[in-house]
Amino acid sequence: MSARSETDAAVRSPRGGKVVLGDRLGSRENNFDLLRLLAAWAVLVSHSFSLVGHDEPLHQLGTTLGNLGVLIFFAVSGLLIRRSWEYDPSPWDFWVKRALRLLPALATVGLLTAFVLGPLVTSWSLSSYLASAQTWLYPLRITLLFPFGAQLPGVFEDNLYAGAVNGPLWSLPLEVFAYLLLFLLGLAGLLARRSVVTVMALAGLAWAAWWITWTSDAVGSGYVLAAFALGAAAYSWRDRLVLSWPWAATAFVACVLSGLGPDAVRVVVWTVAVTYLAYWFAYAVPRTARWMTAWGDASYGVYIWAFPIQQTFVQLLGPDTAPWVLILVCTPVVWLLAIASWRLVERPALRHKPARTGTAHGAGGGTP
Repeated sequence: MSARSETDAAVRSPRGGKVVLGDRLGSRENNFDLLRLLAAWAVLVSHSFSLVGHDEPLHQLGTTLGNLGVLIFFAVSGLLIRRSWEYDPSPWDFWVKRALRLLPALATVGLLTAFVLGPLVTSWSLSSYLASAQTWLYPLRITLLFPFGAQLPGVFEDNLYAGAVNGPLWSLPLEVFAYLLLFLLGLAGLLARRSVVTVMALAGLAWAAWWITWTSDAVGSGYVLAAFALGAAAYSWRDRLVLSWPWAATAFVACVLSGLGPDAVRVVVWTVAVTYLAYWFAYAVPRTARWMTAWGDASYGVYIWAFPIQQTFVQLLGPDTAPWVLILVCTPVVWLLAIASWRLVERPALRHKPARTGTAHGAGGGTP
């Protein structure tokens, strides 16, 4: 029996009726594409409220639907990037794979925003717009992951979030920083030591609890780094991490209850619970809604294209537009752009990924 057949057999007949993370990691029968797509759409939905001056969903629990989506992204990334290093611990391959996943689509959205969308929505004359250094630097800044303060002349200057061209890109430098930390641990041979990775995850949670109480809401969102660390630790404990409906229900209830308490408690509970729920949904829930991902992995495209499209419609429809109208108008446009991004840019770029040189074990833990 092939390795894939053995893995899929384990999926159909898990040990003693239990779904163990380590048994599922090698299976293609998972909901990760759907989960990432829903997380990206959650960010779109959340911003559809804030961009027209409404409270975002989940604000009653001290967070937002957008933060939840980003938290899911980091939790998934921590697990899968850790697994990728196990398969291929080559420094060159590691960074080539990360670059091919992030940069081609990012460069494309930067160029098209600056030189197609920008001229259509700017309040400046076309000649003045194209003569501005800001216009020409924008794609470079975006591609080099310096999105903070990356504006375009006269673009969205009368919107509620004046001058904000692509706000969600704030998370990408943080994600690359998380890659760097994991990379350094891998080079030092410390990723193989379960105790070290566990301490790092606990330290990340402690830092997140402190960080959220000392910073603004926007900067405080940096606590999502703790989810990445927790994902890396989950890989180390994959042989013991059971994914079950009772634990998933407990995690959901814990999120609701902690959302009514202090920020520090909420951040820790949500990071742990959402990370668990992400893996439970990916591996313990039967693969579902395949039609939503049949056209390709649109999640990254949705994430990087949504905000400028939403800002454009806010400018066209006015600041009094109902959030649900913005969601209904923007979702199909963003999805089409995301599918085009996947088929024309992302997937062709990923075909150039280096072939893996190592072997990862689906089950078993790291060195204690």
